[in-house]
Amino acid sequence: MTPEINLGKYTAAIRLLPLLLAGLIFSTPSHAVNYDVEVIIFEHVRNTSVGRSSTMLMPVIRGAQSIPQQAEPNAPIQPLPQLRMQGEAQKINQSENHRLLYHGGWRQTDYDQETAPYMRIALGQQVPMFTERGDADSLYLRGYANPPADGSGRYTQVRSATVFGGIKVWVGRFLHFETLLSYTPSGSNQSFAMKADRRMRSRQIHYIDNPRLGIITKIYPVDEIAPN
Repeated sequence: MTPEINLGKYTAAIRLLPLLLAGLIFSTPSHAVNYDVEVIIFEHVRNTSVGRSSTMLMPVIRGAQSIPQQAEPNAPIQPLPQLRMQGEAQKINQSENHRLLYHGGWRQTDYDQETAPYMRIALGQQVPMFTERGDADSLYLRGYANPPADGSGRYTQVRSATVFGGIKVWVGRFLHFETLLSYTPSGSNQSFAMKADRRMRSRQIHYIDNPRLGIITKIYPVDEIAPN
C-alpha cells in the first residue's frame, strides 16, 4: 500500500517561507554609505565672451547649506577628513593659464535627488547687484550693477560673489554632481552661467568645464562598517 502523504503541513510551511525570508532580510543590520566629495574650482585666465549673459546672474537656490568646518555629532554633512587631490591642485596653482579658487569638500550621507541640499559656494570678491523678483521656476535672476531707471522700486540689492551658487551631490542609479553657479568677473556687469548635472562613477576624477570656470571633482564612498 502506498503511504498517504499529508500535504497540509507542507502547504503551511510554503506559506510561511516568504515571512521567514522577510524576517531575515529586515533583521540584517543595516548601515549607511557616506561619500567624501572633494572639489577643486579654478578660473581660466583667458578672456572669452562665449557663454556670457547680457546681465549679471544670481542663482536661485533654496535651502543651501554652508560647507561645514567643524564636525558635529550625527550631522548628515561633515567636514572632509582629508584632501587626496593635492597634486592636481598644485598643478593648477602653478599654471599661468589658470587660477586656483578653492580646494576642499565635505562628507555627506547618501541623499536622493529630492533630499540632497545644495552646498553653498561663494568665492572671490563680493559682487553687489540689484535683482528683480523672478517666477517660481527661475534658476537665475537677472542682476544689474545699477537698477534700471524705470524700475519703480521693483529691484532689491543683494550680494553675490565672483563664483556664487551651489553644488549638489545625490545618489540614484549613478552618482550625480549638480552645479548651479554664476561667474561674474571683477568689475564686469555680465556673468557666465554654469548649470550642469553630471553622472559620475566613484573614485574617478571628473572634469566639468565652462568658458571661464573649471571644476575637478572626485567622490569616494565611505562604508561605516568597512571604512576605505
